[in-house]
Amino acid sequence: MALRLNVLKKDGFQKKLISPENSDLKYLSFSYYFGLNKRTIEEYTANQEWLWVLLSGKMEIRTNSGISGMMQRKNVFEEKPASFYISPESYYTIEMGEETEAIAVSAPAESDFTSLFIRPDSIKKARAGKLNYQRSIFDIMTQEFPASKIIAGETIHDVGHWSCFPPHKHDCDNMPEESKHEELYFFKFEPEKTGFGMIRIYDETQDIAFPILTNDLITIPRGYHPVGVIPEHKLYYFWALAGEKRQFQRHTHPDYLKYE
Repeated sequence: MALRLNVLKKDGFQKKLISPENSDLKYLSFSYYFGLNKRTIEEYTANQEWLWVLLSGKMEIRTNSGISGMMQRKNVFEEKPASFYISPESYYTIEMGEETEAIAVSAPAESDFTSLFIRPDSIKKARAGKLNYQRSIFDIMTQEFPASKIIAGETIHDVGHWSCFPPHKHDCDNMPEESKHEELYFFKFEPEKTGFGMIRIYDETQDIAFPILTNDLITIPRGYHPVGVIPEHKLYYFWALAGEKRQFQRHTHPDYLKYE
């Protein structure tokens, strides 16, 4: 079943707030960092791959393989994502700057890939939708990215628009029509104080609607999942997918095919 968690903006590294151990997700885990002061974090990936995404502030990552990257970002609405992929069996150090916020997703990885600093200038902006369901999409890790399971990116709604429309899902291994990938979303609004929206997650076995606020995390093990936002507000969300196979294909709800 889908879950909603409001991630508290408290000082420190909140590791694996959501994981297969406490949710219906099979692969994905979500971690969050916030700090007003500088801090050093030292971690080991073990048999998992990790993707770190800087939301605001400054951070530097160094791995034991010699790959490193310095990231800086004003906020998610004004600048492209600054990210870092860390391969399995890696030791790494993060130097967090002052007033820094970052998120990370991780998943089991059967193969050994190479850690990579994903520079903002390598991220392309794509436009999707029409009428009142238009948005900008920034792919961080596509299905072609050399990784085991994680596919990830960021989406920013046009003011007051919908997203994930027409409604689609990706929970059946039925290629080439549909792939089986679980997903999670992490949301932010602008203006933050008054912003809110909703997400409906549904199929023939469930129909769940969640209100969404800034720093809400939503898990989507299965089902269609359109998202809406109130007028005069922008909506940002980070999304991550994972499945047994890397090839991804969404399936649009048959009743909404005319809107594609």
